[in-house]
Amino acid sequence: MKILLQCVILLMVSFGTAQEKNEWKLVKDIEKGYRINFPSDVKSTVQDVTTAKGTVKMHTDVFQQKDLTFDQNLIYMTAFTRYPSSFFEDGLASDESKHIVLNNAVDGAVKNTNGILISSDNIMFNGYLGRHSKIKIKDLYIIEMQTILVEFKLYLAQVIYEEKDEGNINSTRFFNSFELIKVNEK
Repeated sequence: MKILLQCVILLMVSFGTAQEKNEWKLVKDIEKGYRINFPSDVKSTVQDVTTAKGTVKMHTDVFQQKDLTFDQNLIYMTAFTRYPSSFFEDGLASDESKHIVLNNAVDGAVKNTNGILISSDNIMFNGYLGRHSKIKIKDLYIIEMQTILVEFKLYLAQVIYEEKDEGNINSTRFFNSFELIKVNEK
């Protein structure tokens, strides 16, 4: 009986250690200048997005769970868009025009999801303007997103979870893993 109990304890400790180590997958894009960790492999796409000021290309990396195997977050996503200077009121990416672009990004997310904006706070990320926003969709889910504007480049990281799972450790882990690795214009 003592040996069986030791085996069960050893198995529990091993399982707990494996869960803690849960190796996430690094997505690193030198060309776009960022890196972030996802809980598993991602699907990458590029799509044209039509805006009031013209069409831009949005590059996305998405991990979507179908059965909540990894954790309680349904979707992890990053997006990158390079805007032409014409998207900025002064064509120079001043702080005032950056705020307008960031506000438009948040407003677009609310509109595209038929959501309700819960919060949108100004943030600074490595000296760059950004927003940390939460949008409620379908009276059940929260889209939590962080948008950062570096000159004419918009970076977005977002997680979708049920409202009851707000503040979960893996959404924090995802956002905290985001890093800018190159922001110089060519």
